[in-house]
Amino acid sequence: MPTLNDQVAKLSNGAQLTYLDTGSPEGISNYRTFIFIHGAAHNKCKFSALMILTVTGVWEACLKITPKDARAIAFSQRGYKGSTPLTEAEALCTVPASKLHSTHISDFAAFIQFVAEELKVPGRSSDGKGGITTVHWSKGCAAATGLFYFQTENPLYKELVDKYISSIVLYEPPTSAVFGLDPGECSNVLFYHQLANPPEDPGLMFLKYVSGFFRNSPEYRSNKGGKQITEYYRTGALEPDFQKFLSKANESEFIPSILHWYLIDDASKRSEACHEAIVAMAKSSLKRIAIIWGAEGPPECLEGSWLAEKWIKEVDPSKLATKEFEGGNHYIQFYDPAGFWQSVLELSV
Repeated sequence: MPTLNDQVAKLSNGAQLTYLDTGSPEGISNYRTFIFIHGAAHNKCKFSALMILTVTGVWEACLKITPKDARAIAFSQRGYKGSTPLTEAEALCTVPASKLHSTHISDFAAFIQFVAEELKVPGRSSDGKGGITTVHWSKGCAAATGLFYFQTENPLYKELVDKYISSIVLYEPPTSAVFGLDPGECSNVLFYHQLANPPEDPGLMFLKYVSGFFRNSPEYRSNKGGKQITEYYRTGALEPDFQKFLSKANESEFIPSILHWYLIDDASKRSEACHEAIVAMAKSSLKRIAIIWGAEGPPECLEGSWLAEKWIKEVDPSKLATKEFEGGNHYIQFYDPAGFWQSVLELSV
């Protein structure tokens, strides 16, 4: 098991992000580096004086089984314990959503630069492979779209991709949180329509939905869309082991702000902006764009995966690799970290 070092990255843009790092593989100079990007409600891990012996987090199960010839790093974005705090305006969501998204992308790009220049991980090889693979989960997929959407105003982002990033892996980008689209039929039936008069805490209700297991119909999955014929059959949020995991993974003190970042402020144009970002991603120097979804994940996240797949195929299908994770739900890194790692390795370069 690799040693996980909890450290602080002081970035070129003035921010700091805490991160976990498995370190350079012993005796290997040209190793691959994987940067894991958490979703909006989670971070690299939770750490306090009372949890030194039981530290865990949203990526820790994966980092603990990092292949011997690879290096794995996970960071906590600003607003999470140890990283640069949100401003009062950011925490209260009074700044434009696009401004907060741009700020997160500035941090993300500066962190890639830190990993490359300060930690001195290997860059891409002459054929564009190796180097860094970024692995995005849930709302964390918005960090990937932002890196390409905002590169027109900051050419450094493109330079970082060209020099260091060989491939990107997206795991279940939600249509609402990433693409700016209305939730699908199942999302509304199981969760969103209840918010007008919630029978229980909305946060817990949402957690039940996003951590649940769904029997999505074979027709829905094979057609990659259409009528959602599904059965919500298991609530991961209520399982004792998952409760322990969750209590140590969620550190954000500003719950409203975790979703208050989009590529563009006009809600009617968010899907168009995301499409532009995906097109730029497909046209970039990346060697591979991988999309993974769980057969038993929330329909909203399956649909986001299929939408990204569709847009990439329209531009350059040769760069695309996809996989349906049999039995997987939205929290695949908790329920099957070994299987998730295998999929990441299979689909990236």
